[in-house]
Amino acid sequence: MHRRKLFWLCTLALVASVTACSSSSTPGSSNTASGHGNAAGAATLTFSKNGTPDLKGMTIRIGNAAGSAHIGDTNVHDLVQFLTQWGATATQQNASQNAPELAVDSGRLDVAVGPLPTEVDAGLTVFGPNQARLDDEILAKPTITSLAGLKGKTVAICCDASPDGVLLSAALKKAGLSQSQLHIIRTGASSSSLNALLAGQVDAAFTAASGLPPQAGKYRVLGTATNLVPAYADSFMAAKSSWLTSHPAAAEAVDLAWLASAKLFNTNEAAWVKNAAVYTSNADSSAQYSQAWQQLKTLNGWPLSESTLTPSVISYNLQIAKQQNAIQGEGNRPASQEMDLTPWQRAWQQFSQHEAAY
Repeated sequence: MHRRKLFWLCTLALVASVTACSSSSTPGSSNTASGHGNAAGAATLTFSKNGTPDLKGMTIRIGNAAGSAHIGDTNVHDLVQFLTQWGATATQQNASQNAPELAVDSGRLDVAVGPLPTEVDAGLTVFGPNQARLDDEILAKPTITSLAGLKGKTVAICCDASPDGVLLSAALKKAGLSQSQLHIIRTGASSSSLNALLAGQVDAAFTAASGLPPQAGKYRVLGTATNLVPAYADSFMAAKSSWLTSHPAAAEAVDLAWLASAKLFNTNEAAWVKNAAVYTSNADSSAQYSQAWQQLKTLNGWPLSESTLTPSVISYNLQIAKQQNAIQGEGNRPASQEMDLTPWQRAWQQFSQHEAAY
């Protein structure tokens, strides 16, 4: 999901590409729901005997902040498939830059999956996690054996007002260095930083931890965002506060689907790899999908824990965004107005009591 580093730099845009989610790769096992389903504005969920929700009659439209189907967003795809499996009419649209958030704000979509600054600047309210860790690491030439070894070296980052800026500050603090002791090149994109390293133009690069080409294997990992800034999240799920108020059951269902997709990712490599291939139209080989799963598993981006989403987690990410001047609009509201954790808390309670069904 390293493409998110570009969002904070780009001009706001409305046009996005749309990817229809496939129903040929439904994750998990099927179940027969009882009851009469849940209308779109239902206040509470109806559950089947095994504990999964019956979503018949419910429509949920999700926008994902990606210009195309990217392997790192397979969990979003799986989330939509679980909603569909449980009976909802669920759709996913992949859109560039802040288009999903603007579509949610206008009522054309219900839920946006994307970076926190973009969501809160559009006036949306965070109600669920997405990727709870940054998919970022610091790669260096094999001769550099530690973060302290970056002293005097040329290092490529995307830019200061991005996750790279946060990771750089944490790395420098751990190494006991200052920026003036490094030669920093700002490339504008994670992929450009990696290419500069592969071409021998820099000594180290801040880049994505997953989806790396085979030649990247010869470089040394000096640090990861998971270790250096573990509370800094890649992305969240958000919606209009009015939608959360009028569709509490749908919001809870989305969080339940996140938990189901997270469980699938953490426990079933084969199913996740199969779904990734479907989602990305077999753009890569099975070996590449397996490698991506292994890299993402190390990231621990989808932890199955109630603490994945707390007020302190959201407040921490808001604070960083404000320090980087990444929030310019409605995101300057008090932190308490930027979040509604009731759907997440209800979903966790249901999931924890019936985890075997998910």
